[in-house]
Amino acid sequence: MSTPRYFLAYCDKLFTPSESFIPRGYSAFGKLKPLYIGHEIKGPLPQGAEVVQLGPLHGPGGEAAFKQLGSISSKLEEALRAYEPVAVHASFGKSGAYALPIAKKLGLPLAVTYYGGDATKTTNTKDSFIRVYNRRRARLWKEADLILPCSNFIRDELAAKGAPVDKMVVHHNTADPARFEPGEKKDLIVFAGRWTEKKGIDTLIAALARLGEELEGWTVRLIGDGDLKEGLVADLEAAGVTAELPGWVPADEMPRQWAEARIAVVPSKRARSGDAEGLPLVCIEAMLSGCALAATRHAGITECVRDGETGYLVDEGDEAGLADRLARMLTDKARTAAMGEAGREFALSDFNLQKQSRKLEGYLLDLAEKAGTV
Repeated sequence: MSTPRYFLAYCDKLFTPSESFIPRGYSAFGKLKPLYIGHEIKGPLPQGAEVVQLGPLHGPGGEAAFKQLGSISSKLEEALRAYEPVAVHASFGKSGAYALPIAKKLGLPLAVTYYGGDATKTTNTKDSFIRVYNRRRARLWKEADLILPCSNFIRDELAAKGAPVDKMVVHHNTADPARFEPGEKKDLIVFAGRWTEKKGIDTLIAALARLGEELEGWTVRLIGDGDLKEGLVADLEAAGVTAELPGWVPADEMPRQWAEARIAVVPSKRARSGDAEGLPLVCIEAMLSGCALAATRHAGITECVRDGETGYLVDEGDEAGLADRLARMLTDKARTAAMGEAGREFALSDFNLQKQSRKLEGYLLDLAEKAGTV
């Protein structure tokens, strides 16, 4: 197979800026290449990306008939067959549900990756005839050839809801060590994420308020935006905590942010909606950049942060515990630096984008060979 063969990379909303990890996941492929398919393009196309927007190819009933009923028009079938794809890989459970009729129509094996909320949110786990994913979820798990949860935690969440364990292979989130490297470290604490309940930014701000004068000489940088920001910024000001608030930072600028930080804080927790992390990419990016982590025992975080070795872990919502661990990190810079170095070595070994990308290609090739599509 000297010439790379196409596989269909389905994500209903393509190239969303916060989901740049999807195309990067294919970056080490050599025998296969993605043909991106979906309905909306939400951001700039990666260099060399080939895309088929499905909307203009639908028949009577349009996108609604495709999504609700699984209708595949002859025009859509013909357009996709022209690429002679060998498999389908869907990112997120919902996209897997939409991709299922395509895989069946074309006789292709289907793999679906779960990342977090698609396996944990109550809206995705409850029974509902109205929502396509919920209605098609059991069929997806039955007919998909491979299910790839991004962490052991997500695997367990799916298994508890009835997903077949024998079809699941944990495929950890990753980051690119060529992009994330340690730089000249500063006395800098960084949080990066949405200002939402799940990200635990409220726990961090309460912990910072407890630290008070212990933060002297350190810069606190809280990156991101979200619904909770206005009220939490008021809490910061009331506590007398000075913090840099740059707002949303593009993914391409994050390597510089992590490179100069000594400490990364990831205080995530399960939201009231049931929403939980899979394995936060910020953990891997920060570890590759030589940051020590102060984080919570939440979801897949415990699979990449080794308590006392690459950082510290506290329980979800434990502001006092988080303040205590941060205080230790502020005062013992040598130990903090050693944690950062250990974290980088662990990430290079177990969360390396190139290694994981080659594994993903291997999974898809195995499916294609078993299905006889290559």
